Amino acid sequence: MSNIIQRLQIDSASRSVLIIDDDPELAESLKRIVQMFFKECIIATDGDEGVKTYRNKLESNEPFTLVITDLELPKKGGLGVIKEIRSLSKSQPILILSAHDDADFMAEAISLEVQGYLLKPLSMPKFFQYLEKILLVTSASVVKIHHIDPITRWKLLPELEEFFKSPLSEPVALLRIRVNYLSNIYDLVGEEYADEYVSELGALLESLKINSEGIFYRCSRDEFCLVLKNQNLQFANVLANDMVSIARYFHTSEKGIILNSTLSIGIAYGTENLLANSRLALENIIHPDTAGVMVVTQSDEERDQTIVHGREVLKMIFHALEEENIVPYVQPIVNASSGDIEIFNSFVRIRQEEKIYGPETFLNVAINTHQMTMITRSMIRNTLSLNATITPKNAILTVCLADEDLNDEALLSYIQFWTERYRLEPSRVAFELVGRAKESVSSSMFPLIKKLKAHGYKIILNRFGSGDFNLAYLFELKPDYIKIHPDLIIQLHTEPRAIQIVQKLVDIIHLVGAKAIATHLSTASDIELLKSIDIDYLQGYAVAAPYEVK
Repeated sequence: MSNIIQRLQIDSASRSVLIIDDDPELAESLKRIVQMFFKECIIATDGDEGVKTYRNKLESNEPFTLVITDLELPKKGGLGVIKEIRSLSKSQPILILSAHDDADFMAEAISLEVQGYLLKPLSMPKFFQYLEKILLVTSASVVKIHHIDPITRWKLLPELEEFFKSPLSEPVALLRIRVNYLSNIYDLVGEEYADEYVSELGALLESLKINSEGIFYRCSRDEFCLVLKNQNLQFANVLANDMVSIARYFHTSEKGIILNSTLSIGIAYGTENLLANSRLALENIIHPDTAGVMVVTQSDEERDQTIVHGREVLKMIFHALEEENIVPYVQPIVNASSGDIEIFNSFVRIRQEEKIYGPETFLNVAINTHQMTMITRSMIRNTLSLNATITPKNAILTVCLADEDLNDEALLSYIQFWTERYRLEPSRVAFELVGRAKESVSSSMFPLIKKLKAHGYKIILNRFGSGDFNLAYLFELKPDYIKIHPDLIIQLHTEPRAIQIVQKLVDIIHLVGAKAIATHLSTASDIELLKSIDIDYLQGYAVAAPYEVK
C-alpha cells in the first residue's frame, strides 16, 4: 500500500477535493486522510452547501478534482447532489461513501456514473484503489504526464518504478534516502521555506555523487532515491555515510530562519527486488527518525528467512483483510458464584486455505508493521456480528485494543456504527486493553477510553499485577473488569504467598468498583481455591476452550 500512497502524492499540489457529509467527526477524519493527496480539502455539511460550493468553484474555473459525498444529507439528499453536479459537469469524478448497501440506492448511483461506491466504515485498501483509479489511471489515459519534481528537477517515483520493470543484467545499488523531520518543516514554516531547503539539500547531495553514473528521484515529500550503476556495494556504502555525515551540518538560513535535518539511508544491492529491499533496509534502521545507514543485499534476502517469513505473513494479513478472513474465536467467562456465562472473550485468528492460524503466527509482524488498526476494526465488526448466534443472548462481547488503536480518532464512530448495525446495547460490548496498551496507557489515551465509557461501553484491564502501570490511573479509567496477571494464578499451588497476593489484588479491584477476573485456569482445584477469596469471574481451559461460533 505504501507504493500506492507515494504514487497518489504525485501532483497533489494541483488537486482539490470536496467532502459532503453531515457527520463532522467522520468528515474531519476523512479530511486528515486525503489531505496528503490534495492541496485543498473543503467540507460541506449538507446537500445545498455542497452544491453551492461546487458551483462556485466551477464558475471560478477551479473545478474540484474529486467529490466525495454521503447519501443521507440534510436539505438535499446525496443522489440529488450528484444529479445537480452531473448537470454541471458530466465528467466530474465522484465517490459515494455511505452506510446504505441497499440495491436500489446502488443501482441509481451507478446510473449516475459515479466512480465508486464505498460503504461506511471506510475500507482503506479499497478507498486507495479508487483514488488510484481516479487520480492516476484516468489522468494517464488522457495525457502522458512528464514526471519531474519542480523543486529538485529530479524524476519522480513512476519513472523509477518503470526503470525497474526491465530485467537488470548487472547489479546496481539503490539508495533510499529519508530526510528526517522534513514533514515537520513543511508543517511549521510552510512550503516556500521547506521547498527552498529541499532544493539546496538536493544540490548538495548531487555534488557528492562525484563522477559516478547515478540518477536521483524524488519518491515522496520526504524521500529521495539514488540509482548507482557500475559501482560496487562498498562505493554505495561510503557515499551514503558521507551524505549522512555532511547533512548533519548542512542548513539553510535564508530570511532569518535556520533549517536543518538528518538523513537515514537504506541501501539495496543486486538485480532484483531493489525497491522492496531498500524500503526494508530503511525501516530496519534502529531509530527511525535518526541518521544512519542500513544495507540489504540480494544474498542477504536469500539467506535471511526472517525477511521471507515477514513477507509471507504480511501477504497473509493482507489477504485476510481483503477476503474477510479475520476470524474471532470466543472463550466463555463465567460468574464464579453462579457458573453462568456472562462474558465472551474474543481472540483473533486468521483463516487461510481452510487452516486457522493463531496470533503467535502473525501478531509480532502485524504490530511492527502497523497493521493492528485494520485487524482490530475487522475484529470489532466480526465479533459484534456474533450477537445473532451466541448463547446466552445477553452475554457481553469483548474485543481487544492495542496501543495504536487508542490513538485512532475515528475508532469510536466505527464502533458505534457496528453496534447499531448489529442491534447491540453498548453495555453488552467491552474493550480489553491488552499488552502494551495496558502498560503504556497515558493521559493522551484517556479521551477515547472516557468516550467509550460515556457511551455505555465496558472497559477491561488486562494482566493486572505486572508491568509499569500507574495505579492512580484506575480512578480515571474506571474499568469495569480487571484481569489478574496469569503468572500469579499459575503459582497458586507452588508458592504459598501467591494466594495472599491475589487476595490483595482482588481487594484493590473491588475498592475501585471493578470486578476481578482470574484467567488461565487449567484445573478444577484452581477454580475452588479462587472461589474462596471472592473472585468474581473465571476464565481458562478448566472452564471452556476458545472456539469458533458457527
